Amino acid sequence: MTPSPDVLPAPVRAIMNAPGRRHPLAMITCDADGRPRACRPADEDLRVVDDRHIRVALWPTSPTAVNLERGALTLLIATAPPDVYLIHATARRLVGAAMIWAHYELTISSTELADHGTGPQAQPVRFGDAPDTRREILEM
Repeated sequence: MTPSPDVLPAPVRAIMNAPGRRHPLAMITCDADGRPRACRPADEDLRVVDDRHIRVALWPTSPTAVNLERGALTLLIATAPPDVYLIHATARRLVGAAMIWAHYELTISSTELADHGTGPQAQPVRFGDAPDTRREILEM
């Protein structure tokens, strides 16, 4: 599957909308000094609106919320085994949101499949497919 530069990949959309999902999703922004800031929003604090929009609720004084208020770009890293997707987005604060949380709508600007970083591979790496050699190693 070749992800469109404008549309959230279908596997990621399915993961984020699935009830009881337990797949990790990381949200990366940059602090004012340029250092990356990682955040792991709770599954129930994320909602896919459509192919271009995701909503997220954050504590309003959290470093990630502060970065979004400054207009920092957002990188979401989502897993859909065996793939990992990079989702680039910009954030807009939703005014008048319920409760004390800061609610943001993330507009997706592009998506891409993360590469393995080690060179081209014909098949995705699956650690469970490797033969179990522990016994041989322990006998050495």
